[in-house]
Amino acid sequence: MGTISKYSLTAFEILNEAYTAVGAGLFGMAKLLVDGFDTSNFFRTAAMIGLTGSCLMYALHNTEKLTPSSKNVIFITGCDSGLGFSFAQHMADIGFTVIAGFLNLKSQGAQVIKEKYSEDQIVPLLLDLTDHNNITEVVKYVEIFLDANRYNLYAVVNNAAIMIFGEFEWLTQKHISQQMNVNLLGPMMMTKEFLPLLRKYRGRIINISSHCSNQSLPGLSVYGATKYGLKGWSEALRLETAKYGIKVVNLIPGSFTTQSNIMANQPKYADEMYVNMSKEQKSFYNRYFREYHTYLTVIKPPSEVRKVQDPKLYELFEEALLNVSPRIVYKNEPWRYLIYHSLFYWSPTTIKDFFIEKFMHIPKYTKSEIDIIA
Repeated sequence: MGTISKYSLTAFEILNEAYTAVGAGLFGMAKLLVDGFDTSNFFRTAAMIGLTGSCLMYALHNTEKLTPSSKNVIFITGCDSGLGFSFAQHMADIGFTVIAGFLNLKSQGAQVIKEKYSEDQIVPLLLDLTDHNNITEVVKYVEIFLDANRYNLYAVVNNAAIMIFGEFEWLTQKHISQQMNVNLLGPMMMTKEFLPLLRKYRGRIINISSHCSNQSLPGLSVYGATKYGLKGWSEALRLETAKYGIKVVNLIPGSFTTQSNIMANQPKYADEMYVNMSKEQKSFYNRYFREYHTYLTVIKPPSEVRKVQDPKLYELFEEALLNVSPRIVYKNEPWRYLIYHSLFYWSPTTIKDFFIEKFMHIPKYTKSEIDIIA
């Protein structure tokens, strides 16, 4: 009976603490914290405050959504294939006017969109993120387009990216520069030119990021560095622009390498790597290099450009676009990604490295007979 009474008393105390925290808000939480110190129940009290605070933040979070309108314009980069190609169509389908940036206006993706949508729905523009003059011209065009039609700039979506697989020593200077310029400097320069218009219309910025922004992976060192950089820049930009009414959101879409053309040029990149290797590097990496890139050939891009098929992705993208108070990060991931990335985060380095190798499943390097003899 005494044990039951003890448990009942503890349960009552916990409920009372929760009531105090909710009822009195921050002052109640502060009082509980002080009481926790005085009664040697600090850890229990701190856990209760954390749980209650999280529940309050969730309950008070504004989930109101805005309604899409053809008067609201969304600008998106990298629409030739993959996510850009998919998001441009989805945004037009739900009612926005879209200005889509294409690296090649004669690409398959550009042709498909031109055939399916009128220029009242999706306006195609030539956009090269490595050409600052082109960026300036595009932003000027958007400004004139908005004024002429009395439209509003609702969002800029920085989506375009290049991903080149290969160990860092194999990458050429061109491979490194391409990824840095398109994945990181491109969004920075694009956003910098758009900021006066974003301030004017109180628009939002959506940066398409990657799981590599949380854990860089072997074979994707430079790509991972650009995504880490994008994450850090987004965090600071969000704080800088909030006072002007601009919202900055990161969207981690998951892996769609088999539904986009992001791996289409990998064989060409591999040839460029090998041609630029020294004799010593070719001798040292010979078999490993060939096995590595043979393995990557199983990741084949689709034979034709098509929309990504993932309802959850579009649901999250709409939340990032339409929520009055969007979250800082929206993450779309299958259970495999969730489990692995949780293990990456919590495991000691040695165990984490083991899980990363299992996750990547890249062929292992084995010493050649010459190395063993030496």
